[in-house]
Amino acid sequence: MPHLDSLWQKLHSYPMSNLPQRFFLEAIDPHYGCSILEAMFIVSDLSELCALIGLCTDSDPEVRATYSLEDEDLAALYERYGVAIASEGKEVQLSRWHSIRSVPYLVNTNYELFLLLEGKKQFARMGCEYPPSQHENEILFDNYVAKGVLHKKVEFRPFPKPFTNKFGIRFEGIREVYYTRSGEEWRIASWKMLRAASEKAGWNETCECMEGMLFGYEEWQIDWWAKQRHKHFELVRQSVQNL
Repeated sequence: MPHLDSLWQKLHSYPMSNLPQRFFLEAIDPHYGCSILEAMFIVSDLSELCALIGLCTDSDPEVRATYSLEDEDLAALYERYGVAIASEGKEVQLSRWHSIRSVPYLVNTNYELFLLLEGKKQFARMGCEYPPSQHENEILFDNYVAKGVLHKKVEFRPFPKPFTNKFGIRFEGIREVYYTRSGEEWRIASWKMLRAASEKAGWNETCECMEGMLFGYEEWQIDWWAKQRHKHFELVRQSVQNL
């Protein structure tokens, strides 16, 4: 049986451009860097959407990335789709519906800072290739690190050999940034131990549950995620068998 990651990639290799898709306008809070107001609209033709606001279809033909919009973009979207958002001067982004929206609670993704400050989560980690040596909205996190509200730890994990992507950008490794609420620093060492163990024995359901506990998810949320993860893998297996 092939690895599930490769099966999932195979299932999602088919173009979706001709199917109606849900998109969102998101007003971004300048203090937390996350969405605080959204408006949904339906797009039947992705190429039309791309042409309307000048998106590059070569690099992102399915419009799966998130894009910051200008006033003229918002005006064009309103004229074509009748969608508007009361952003009150805040940055507005365009994003496509993702399955993470079906989760019945607010997950860490894109809401890390807000959830940490609200005490809903205790730990967050941000990883991306370097250079550059800064993740998105890092300056917002640093404001609270400087005040002693959050603890921050940065690690660099160099690649065996630097590589250059298709856009000509050279990357030297992975930069990982860990954040915890003050007093919860032990979660960083615990997560690193969990990762080390998974690199030797493989990531499994137990690792997934332990990671959720370290992040600070509630028990019912961890249980829900575990059940959905199992259903997802079973669906992938069955779908591939039917290809």
